[in-house]
Amino acid sequence: MTSKENFFRYTVVAFLLTLLALVVYSYSQIDLNLTLTAFAPYQRVQRSLIELGYFQRPLSTIIFVLLVSLLFVFELYFIRLIRRGAMGASDALKLTLVTGVILAASYPAFSHDIFNYIFDARLWITHGVEPWRYTALDFPADEWTRFMHWTHRTYPYGPFWLPLTIPFYLLGMGKFTLTLFWFKLLGLTAYLVIAKLIQKILMITDPKHAALGTVLYCLNPLILIESLVSAHIDTTMTAFLLLSIYLALTQRRKFVSFLLLVISGGIKFITAAAIPVWLWWMTKSKKTTEAVTLMLAAVVLATIAAFVSREILPWYVIPVLALSSLLPRQVDLKILNIALSLGLLLRYTPFLLRGDYSPWVESTRNLLTGIPIALAVVVILWRRKQKFLPSLP
Repeated sequence: MTSKENFFRYTVVAFLLTLLALVVYSYSQIDLNLTLTAFAPYQRVQRSLIELGYFQRPLSTIIFVLLVSLLFVFELYFIRLIRRGAMGASDALKLTLVTGVILAASYPAFSHDIFNYIFDARLWITHGVEPWRYTALDFPADEWTRFMHWTHRTYPYGPFWLPLTIPFYLLGMGKFTLTLFWFKLLGLTAYLVIAKLIQKILMITDPKHAALGTVLYCLNPLILIESLVSAHIDTTMTAFLLLSIYLALTQRRKFVSFLLLVISGGIKFITAAAIPVWLWWMTKSKKTTEAVTLMLAAVVLATIAAFVSREILPWYVIPVLALSSLLPRQVDLKILNIALSLGLLLRYTPFLLRGDYSPWVESTRNLLTGIPIALAVVVILWRRKQKFLPSLP
């Protein structure tokens, strides 16, 4: 075995250890009113992690920044290996599978949305009421409300999300920890489906860069945290979007492809912006690259509108990053996506440090998001300027 092969193996091991560290760290953010299990050894570890997350906030923030930084370093390293031909599409997919399985064991540390997904299904199945008319606050005696946030809101998503979650809620058999496991499994499944679809699409449109596209999405730290740790609805929405693109690309089941796109848009609306582009793509028989580029532009505009109307939330860019991964030759796009992912993940650090949403936290979050994006724009402009400079004699 050569020294390069040894180094690659050690790097993969270090990456997997970092993922395990992220899993452990995620439990430092567990809600104080939530008990996942009464198992005594777990409880001892959990108390130490709660002490870290809630009462040693500066150290907790440093650990988070270190973990995120390492994940970006590993992603860039794997991208470099692919560019050198030392890592293929099958290697990228295997690493994605292991990554998904490890992070599926994490606690949804940085968002409470998954609890709302669960309770929406609970309102419909257990309490027998419409979640778009009733809220968790209407059932104060339900013990599951103790660790929920946003208990005042009604069901805000599209018509297809709730029916999709019902089987996973039923599999939980009324046990919260088991129900949480099944909802996390839904996120993992969507993540792995996206990984396979990115590779299958690129094997048709750009086989030389299939591995690169897979890594750009599947090992992006923002995707790892928002799709696997927090298991956001946006991952499932994106899986239906890419499945629609794949079926349309292979010229099979166009009606099914359109239906899947409608389902995607009917989960959380943002990807509905791609429907007009799909219709143009199918009727005008345009190239896939052109169609994906326009879909990306449409979804970006829809995402910006969501940011403006609500707030800047990191998981909103999941479909943006997925569509971008189908255009792996676009260097400027890769630079911008990495900077965007870093900036959005850094939004968590002021809250981890202070534990509130004070004006300082809000302003600092926006600053930390803006700096990497601004630097990326500068780098992109510099690169373009270099292309047009006359070569020196």
